[in-house]
Amino acid sequence: MNQPDRYSRFVLPEGKDKVEFHTDTKIKNAGHYVIRLEDHTVGNLIRQQLHSDEAVVFAGYRIPHPLDPLMVVRIQTTDAKMPQEAMAHALNDLRAEISELKASLQAQVPRPEDPAQQQQQQQYMAQQQQQAGMDPTYGQQQGGFNPGGYGAPGGYGGY
Repeated sequence: MNQPDRYSRFVLPEGKDKVEFHTDTKIKNAGHYVIRLEDHTVGNLIRQQLHSDEAVVFAGYRIPHPLDPLMVVRIQTTDAKMPQEAMAHALNDLRAEISELKASLQAQVPRPEDPAQQQQQQQYMAQQQQQAGMDPTYGQQQGGFNPGGYGAPGGYGGY
């Protein structure tokens, strides 16, 4: 088949860096990052966060080819800040926002630490799945109910 190995989307090849920065020689205060093994999710987050910085003149990303796990993020800034600084600030801000979101979610959905509570929660989930017409035993070999992932029946790309 004419496709890359499936593991190549998740395993960084030896001798390759996850992130590389290249300075643009034609445009002042501009450059691009080559980020391996990331997709549109990370690209959109970074681009959006860079746009919130007043020192950023341009921020955009592209994925050159869908079979190549590579993303290119271009940044141009004013004289007030270098592109590397803008990226560092954007990533720090994203890290802080994600930490806040994680803390908020954990506060809203506490995990039961008592085994009896865990069993009660699993029974409740099984009842809800039966009422919804789902098979509560589906996916138990993996350790619980699996609503279907990529390639799983009923999943995003299930065949």
